[in-house]
Amino acid sequence: MAASVLAASGPSATPVALLMGLGVLVGIAGHLAGSRKTVVVGLAILFIATALLIVGAYASFSDNDVDPRPCDAPGSC
Repeated sequence: MAASVLAASGPSATPVALLMGLGVLVGIAGHLAGSRKTVVVGLAILFIATALLIVGAYASFSDNDVDPRPCDAPGSC
């Protein structure tokens, strides 16, 4: 139960997921149009969104002293 409460208190991943979707759509549109630059822009958006997701997850849980893993998990408790 504590892990689900901890996960629910983090920031929403919706903006990052939308940015990832935008990157995929831009990349697909670039492929369909035959524009290498547009494909590169779509991939760049996708990689930036992925980096933002990782940074956001780290920032969300780096200051939290509570370990969300159960005590029987290796390396916890």
